[in-house]
Order: sequence, then C-alpha cells, then structure tokens
Amino acid sequence: MNQEEMLSILKEIVVELSEKANPVHGKEISKLRSIVDAKVTPDSPLSALGWDSLQMTMLLLAVEEKLGIDTSNVSLFDLYTIGDFLSELQILMDKKKV
Repeated sequence: MNQEEMLSILKEIVVELSEKANPVHGKEISKLRSIVDAKVTPDSPLSALGWDSLQMTMLLLAVEEKLGIDTSNVSLFDLYTIGDFLSELQILMDKKKV
C-alpha cells in the first residue's frame, strides 16, 4: 500500500470518527469530507486535526482495526506532520508483510 492509499484511508477514518463524535447528515457529510480533504494532507501538521489525546488514541485504534497493524509503539506526540504519521504506518505495514 502506498502513501496515497494510506492517506485516503486515513481521511476516511478521520471523517468516520468526526461524524461519530458529532453526527451529521446529507450535505453536511460532504462539507465534512471537504474540510477533511483540506486539512489532511501529508504536509499538514497533526495539530490541524484539532484533536485532543483521547481522540488521537481513537484514531490509532481505528487505524489498527482498518489496516490490521499494531500501533502501540507509535507516539503521535513525537510526530509533526500527517506525512510523518503515514511514514510510521508504512513501516508497520512493511513489517506486517514479513
């Protein structure tokens, strides 16, 4: 899986988690997707999500479930950009292949 595919999955997870926290419908979900598309780019800082540590933990758990990897050694506090996070995920995905 390449970084673009992982970014797409990450965006979907962010939309799902955001929608669960604050349910929206119809046009609002497309507005939410547009916001996520703008905020979730490899160059964006992780802080662009505006989430607290609990929400970031939920993100890690959702990524684990979706990708079937163990993110317990990933510290989001040591990463600056979404690209850094995707690089960590790529390393975990590569290890999973072995």
